[in-house]
Order: sequence, then structure tokens, then C-alpha cells
Amino acid sequence: MAAQHKRVRASWYRRRLSVTAPTASMVDPAADRPTALARLAELTGLDAGLPQATHTRLLEPSVEAPVTVVIWHGFTNAPSQFIAAAERLRDAGYRVLLPRMPHHGLPDLLNRELASLTEAELVAHVDTCIDIAAGLGDEVWVVGLSAGGIMAAWAAATRPEVSRALLAAPLVAPKGFPMPAVRLCVKFPRIVPSYYMWWDPRVKDAMPNNSPYAYPGFPLPGVMPFLHLSESLFDGSVPVGHQLERVVLVTNAGDLAVRQDAAVAFTNRVFGAAADYLGRATIDPELHWTHDFVDPWSPAGGSTDQVVALLLAGLGVGEPTAGGVLVPPLVTPG
Repeated sequence: MAAQHKRVRASWYRRRLSVTAPTASMVDPAADRPTALARLAELTGLDAGLPQATHTRLLEPSVEAPVTVVIWHGFTNAPSQFIAAAERLRDAGYRVLLPRMPHHGLPDLLNRELASLTEAELVAHVDTCIDIAAGLGDEVWVVGLSAGGIMAAWAAATRPEVSRALLAAPLVAPKGFPMPAVRLCVKFPRIVPSYYMWWDPRVKDAMPNNSPYAYPGFPLPGVMPFLHLSESLFDGSVPVGHQLERVVLVTNAGDLAVRQDAAVAFTNRVFGAAADYLGRATIDPELHWTHDFVDPWSPAGGSTDQVVALLLAGLGVGEPTAGGVLVPPLVTPG
């Protein structure tokens, strides 16, 4: 259904703790396919010396594809997280760009490079990816999981080339973290300790069934640039600049990594008045999926068939229940 949300005043802590919006990067959408491919070559050139599975990838069908889907992987993961799903989307006739986010996908899984990540890098990365996608097809859709969900939200809000967005468990706030504390840390990043956080402190870097391309932990400052982007959208200092056809939020009852209530509030506030259709894709709790339900290495996620069905349903081109994954079903545009 069409969104009829009214703009509400920002929360007191966002008004009291002003945050400077991230610096805009140079936006230069590719005018044609040769230009887009030349830009892609520059982007993939950054992957030299990295494992092949962590490289930025472009997957194209054998027939002309009017839609390019840009999919951002999750925090501390790599493009390999989505490769199986991307191959299925390609086979279904969609062009898929799988970018490697800055400081991700490095061969040393115990590196601390994410501590130097900046919001300016993230903004420039998003714009580079959308610039490339703009020259490849008529439409650009974006998808992202976790921190990648914030990248997709930023692209959807700031780039008029994007017409549809699927935000899967976006990293608006870590589980159990109060929103005023999120704002405080974004406002004063120096108070964030340089502590290295293990995803599972019991086993540290010996996580069973962990992807060989995903980091087993991260320095806490590496989260802040993503939260800076989300807070800048949340408080309206970076407004949505165009009307989108469709924005869908994916939530999962088994997600113990991010706050679902914050993700819902974020999506409603940022895109409520800027999307013709604003939906919520709720994963059936009986499936017992966890935060990373995409990666084939994840011990509690969906099959490739299920993940692809969810993506297509969320983007409005698939069966609304995603084969029983979504309860209740989504609405697909007529």
C-alpha cells in the first residue's frame, strides 16, 4: 500500500546531539556501458592481492538485463556471502553487482583495518557502485544485509537512480544498545574504545563453520561510520532526495545482532513518505534463522533457494510468501 506517513520531530537526543552529515562525494553516473565497465575495472583494481572470493564481482545474464541489482554484504563478511544467491539472480535475468566494502575481504582475517574506516569512504564507495550501475541498465535496485543494509539505505536515499531497496536487518543499532548511546558515540567517536570484539568470545578465532572469508571479530570503532550514516538519515540531516517505487525491511525474530525495533523506526522515518510501497518482510520464526541467514557457511540460515525467493519477494518480482519464508506475505505491485 502507498505510504501515508507524516514527518515527525527528531528525538530529543538527536536534537541535543547534533551530528555533521557525512561529506558528499563526487557523483558521476556512467553515461553508457563502456564507461561503466571502465569504472568497474578501477573498482576491481582495488582487489589486487586479495582472495578471489572476496573480489567485487559483476554477474550478467546471457540476455539483455534492464535491471542491475547492487548487493552489499554484511559487516566483517565479503562478497562471497551473496555469491550463490547472485548466481541464481543472474540466471533469472538480473544483472548483479557484488561490491567489496572498504577494509573487508582481506586475507588476514585477524586484521584491525576496520578501525581506520571512515564515513567518507563509505559514501564514496556507494556513489562509485551506483555510478557504475547507472551505466549498465535502465533500473538500479539495491539490497544489503546488516551494515550492507545501511549502504543500501544510503544509496536509496541519496541516489535518484535507485528505484527499489531491500534492507535486511540493517545495522541501525546493535542489540541491547540504547539509541541515545548510539547517538552519543557517533557525536563523540573518541569515546569508543579501540577494543577488539569477537563475534563469539568463547571460541574467538576458532568459530566452527565460519566462512573462510569473514572476520571472526572487529575493532569497535569500525562500526561507527555505518552508524554515522544511519543517524544522518534518521535525523533528516540527509533527506531522501526522490520518490522510490518500493522499500522493504527484512526482520527476523532470531536475529540477536541488531535491534529490530530500531530498524523498523529507521525505515518508517526515513522512507515512510518517500516510497510508493513501504513493506516489512517478516521471516517465519519457526525457521530459526539467525542474523546472517544468507551465507552458505552460516549454521542457521536459509538455503540458496529460500534466500533468492526472499530477495525476489522483497523487490516485488517474486511470490509474496517467498515459498513460505515470509509470514505474513508481502504485497507485490500490480
